[in-house]
Amino acid sequence: MVLNTPPRPAGEAQGGPCYRCVFPKPPPAETLVSCGEGGILGPIVGVMGVLQALEAIKIITKGLHRREAETVPSPSLLMFSAYSSPPFRSVRLRSRRTDCAACSSSPSINRESMASGSTDYVAFCGVTTPVSVLAAHERITAQQLASHSKSEDVAILDTREPTQFELCSLTGSINVPWSDFTNRIKSLRDENLDWTQKSGVVVVCKMGNDSQLAARMLRDSGVYHGNIVDLKGGLKAWRNEVDPTWPDT
Repeated sequence: MVLNTPPRPAGEAQGGPCYRCVFPKPPPAETLVSCGEGGILGPIVGVMGVLQALEAIKIITKGLHRREAETVPSPSLLMFSAYSSPPFRSVRLRSRRTDCAACSSSPSINRESMASGSTDYVAFCGVTTPVSVLAAHERITAQQLASHSKSEDVAILDTREPTQFELCSLTGSINVPWSDFTNRIKSLRDENLDWTQKSGVVVVCKMGNDSQLAARMLRDSGVYHGNIVDLKGGLKAWRNEVDPTWPDT
């Protein structure tokens, strides 16, 4: 799918649909999984990447020939399924949605909101009630974590994905991605990890949702018997309450 074809500024009905026009409601935040978890085969990703590169070349070279300049293809969605026969199927798309969150005359998603980090993905998905599986005494604030983060007897487990962890992380924290947390917990009995010897563990994530689930899973597994808490509000709270220079990742 080539977005915004023909290209027009936000608010102009003559422009092509954007991604949110086609999929106005994103999936619930708790259902998002990695390609590995979703069973996406590597060659499929490669096929789609090549097709995207081809479309990019077509856009860059568009207009070099008069015939191409005069032809405006109707927006369509190309779907690929490796096990289907035939594997490719094209579906014609409708025009822009007048109430689209991204390209309407009054968009709620724009460059400014994305750059500032003010867009809350969980709220955008329509989840009004955040994850709440831990009691109040099983959670600590960002300021409390800041006062204890230098303690050598407290381990910090960061459940974000490796790409986010590599961009920024709390000093001394250990990356145990939520997408692989179940497998890592199962293998703890056979691993002699330094952090399992600590008297306390603080689990962190971006928003304070995955960290609650991970803390509960770690507690229920019985492989660690120290004090387990999570960071309330996640690293977003750390940014708001402790370090305003912290990237929004």
